[in-house]
Amino acid sequence: MSDVKTLLKKRGLKVTPARTTILEVFNGKNYALSFKDLNKELGGALDKVTIYRTLKSFEESGIIHEVMDGSPQVKYALCHHEGCSSEVHYDAHVHFKCERCNRTYCLESTQIPTIVLPQGYFVSKQFVSLQGMCKNCH
Repeated sequence: MSDVKTLLKKRGLKVTPARTTILEVFNGKNYALSFKDLNKELGGALDKVTIYRTLKSFEESGIIHEVMDGSPQVKYALCHHEGCSSEVHYDAHVHFKCERCNRTYCLESTQIPTIVLPQGYFVSKQFVSLQGMCKNCH
């Protein structure tokens, strides 16, 4: 729990019971969580508005990043790069969605290849999501 409090303070966020609880849920998972997943994990302990606001503040402060995996729900995963902040996220890695268990994993050691765009184009975000079976389901 002290690591959770330290991270919140380091990112300029007030330590609250809701923030520590939500961050502990993320720390206990090695895959991305949607709002629905998080709400289920919390078992109704926090109201929906608090969860949404906490997710937004975590993303803005570089604690979590958005994961696009083709699902209709936005998912979030912990940022493991020290340099993530409100200005920049170092989440340019591949995400893998398992077709069996429906979990989406950050494959941080698998970097997105450099893509050369035509002159005049500028990339602000990039998402690469693969689908198949994860090592636990295969």
